[in-house]
This record gives sequence, C-alpha cells and structure tokens, in this order.
Amino acid sequence: MNTMKSWRFNEFGSIENLQLEEIPIPEPAEGEVLVRVEYAALNPADAFVVMGRYPEAGEPPFSVGRDGCGIVETPLADGRFEKGERVVLLRSNIGITRDGMLAEYAAIPETCLAPIPDWWTPQEGAAGPLVNLTCWQALKLAADLRQAETVVITGASGGIGTAALMLSKAMGAFVIALSRDEGKRAKLLELGADVVLDTDDPDLVAKVRQASPTNGADVVIENICGPFLAKSIEMAGNHGRICIIGALGGIKSEINPLKILFKRLQVHGIQVGDYTDPGVQSAWSQIVETLRKTWAKPLIDKVYPFTRVQEAFRHLRRGTMGKIVVGPMS
Repeated sequence: MNTMKSWRFNEFGSIENLQLEEIPIPEPAEGEVLVRVEYAALNPADAFVVMGRYPEAGEPPFSVGRDGCGIVETPLADGRFEKGERVVLLRSNIGITRDGMLAEYAAIPETCLAPIPDWWTPQEGAAGPLVNLTCWQALKLAADLRQAETVVITGASGGIGTAALMLSKAMGAFVIALSRDEGKRAKLLELGADVVLDTDDPDLVAKVRQASPTNGADVVIENICGPFLAKSIEMAGNHGRICIIGALGGIKSEINPLKILFKRLQVHGIQVGDYTDPGVQSAWSQIVETLRKTWAKPLIDKVYPFTRVQEAFRHLRRGTMGKIVVGPMS
C-alpha cells in the first residue's frame, strides 16, 4: 500500500492535537484530481477547525489546510489539467470537512483548482488564493470599489491585510493601512500603502479623515472588530461600506446604530465559503488579471519545514507580516 505523511487530529482540542501520521495516499473520487502537495499556507481558521470552533467543520480524524500549491499526479481523463501541471487550490471543503493540504498528497475536485499565476512561485501559490478571494468578495462583490476611492484596512499586516492592500492598489484605490507595530507600518509603506497610521492613535479618526482624499473611508476592510468596530464606523465617510472579514479584537462590539443610519453605511459580512465553484473560477480569473496590472505577489512572512507545523501555528498566533507557509512536503 502506498502511504504518505499527513498532519491529522483525532479529536477536537488544542492545536497540539495535530500529529504527523502515516496514512494511505487518497484515491480520487469521481471528478477529483490527485495532487502532490508542494507547499501549504496556514490560516487562523485551520486552528479553529482543530479546536472545534469552526462552523460546519467535519468530525475528525482528518488533516487541516485550506491553502496549497502542488503538482497534478493523476488528472481526469478529459479534464482541464495534465499530469505534471502546477495548480493552486481555491475555495473548497478541503481541510474543513475532509483531509486538507498539510499532507504530501490531496484528492481535490478539479472545479476547485486553477493554474498558478505565471509570475508566482510555488510558495506564493500556496499563500495567495484564499486571502485574495476573500478580499475580492469584499472589495469588488460587496463594496463595488471604484477608482480613486479610499480604502482603510484594519489589522493590515496579516495575510488578509496585505492582500487587501495589494488588491486595492491594483484596483486604483487610495489606501490607508493601520497597524500597531512601527516596523510593520514601515513595511506596509514599502508594499504601496499611501498612508500608514497607528491603530492605537487617539486621534486616528481625525487623521484618517485628514489623509483621505474623499474625507473618510469609502471602504473599510475590518479585520479587528470587537470594540474597534465603533471606530471603523467613525472612520467611514457618508455612503461608506464596512466589510467585516475577521474579529481579531473579539466578538463583542458596542456601536451607535444612528451613525450607520445617518451616514447611510452598508455593513457586509464576508465569507469565502459563499462562492460557488463556477463563481470562484470567475472571481479568480478576474483577480489574476487585476493583480497582473501591478505584478503583485503574496507577501510571505516565513516558510517552515513540513516537520515543524506546530511551530508554524505558534508563529501565526503571535501575529505575522503576511502569510505563513509550510513545505516542501517531501
């Protein structure tokens, strides 16, 4: 029997429940492709799956990992891909209800795969799809971002934040990036942010309004939430759109609904799982062509060896400047 190594958990609990196991290489079901995984990227949701805190997660045992890049080993007879072609994983239930990308091989529905953008490395291919699909859903599908509008990104140094920055700039926006860390603020300027501000600045709202050519945020990419959501509402200009992607600051918020009413704000919940397979393919094609305008690449904080997944998750929990990648897998 051909086997592979896979990081699996057998019961919900701490991230330490993930253990490196030897299991059979999966047999692709109808419509699926066998992919030899080269690199996987970590997301906070991976840890939530293991902890039993992710809605609609499957019952263990299985491996996590929603992001990855690899080589087609067994293509469909009449499919889109050929053996040896490099592909990236888009949105799917991989790593949520079934074995994910923290393994040497994965069986993946062909409809959830796409060719790697031709100017990205395999590490970038693992890091880029999910964050960019999430940001596209926020910036384009929900907020309908227009040329020269102002985008404010909270928690801008993480995987979502840096992707939102690059995608917003490629779409022609004026970007104000927020971070508590001075070193990260400097890096955000290097990445193309027009203005960077300290999240904890007591005069933040006034400084956002002063810096913005449109007198406030037309779009807020909200990664923090918690008590900070009230400040995002303050930063938004009239007819602004607030896209809630994460809740790094907690799940309890106290807000003044009259601010939403009188500013005519829109508040959108963003969930990458909302894409259909045809929808995700269409969105991904548009994302690639948009990013090609500036040749933007996913920002990678660090690449960890496959044997050091626990250490990689600890790094993710401390906070990152971009994405954490694991690999090569073999």
